Amino acid sequence: MSFDSLVYHFWVKSTEYQPLRGDVSARIRERIVDGTYPAGSRLVERTIAAELGVSRVPVREALHTLVRDGFAVERDTGGTAVRTYEPHEIDELFEVRAALEGVIVDHLTQATDELTPLRDNLEDVKRHLDAGDVDAAVAANAEFHAIMARIGHGPMVRGLLVDLDARMRWLLSQHSDPAAIHAEHRELVEAMESGDARRVHAVNRRHLATSRQAFDAEQPG
Repeated sequence: MSFDSLVYHFWVKSTEYQPLRGDVSARIRERIVDGTYPAGSRLVERTIAAELGVSRVPVREALHTLVRDGFAVERDTGGTAVRTYEPHEIDELFEVRAALEGVIVDHLTQATDELTPLRDNLEDVKRHLDAGDVDAAVAANAEFHAIMARIGHGPMVRGLLVDLDARMRWLLSQHSDPAAIHAEHRELVEAMESGDARRVHAVNRRHLATSRQAFDAEQPG
């Protein structure tokens, strides 16, 4: 094999590997977010590789990425585990989310023609609830906040929410009563439709407060 052919061979392999590593990282992160891998549980390379149908190499690289991004931690005894959050860290996440969503709901209250994706989400959740599909309803409820971030402001605010979004989806998915969350989301959309900024902020603060209370209630001890 010529030098040029060798370089091309390794370039092709590297471009194939990079998307695979990113895909594996995203799939593991989604399993952390949806609770398949609970907080504090070990992330075993061999087991995850078998579950995802890939070799251990991209799993190992993905775990390094998840540690860097704050979704996993390296254990003192070796290996990797899903990160657990301290109470003050949970407080910070909710405080930051409340501040950023305050900016978003201000915008949407003045741009009610942009609320259609949120209305569609409400209908999706209702359909899942009517069908008795609780898991799908929980997932769709969590997506509500991602939709708000996507439609509610410009790229700067959306960029700030990118790193926060998956962590908040994990926290908000802990709520054991998707019907109650759906009702609060509907109340928030109706408040934004009314154009009453004071009402919107009151509803949004109450919603995040009840989500935090539900999260706390689900924690052991």
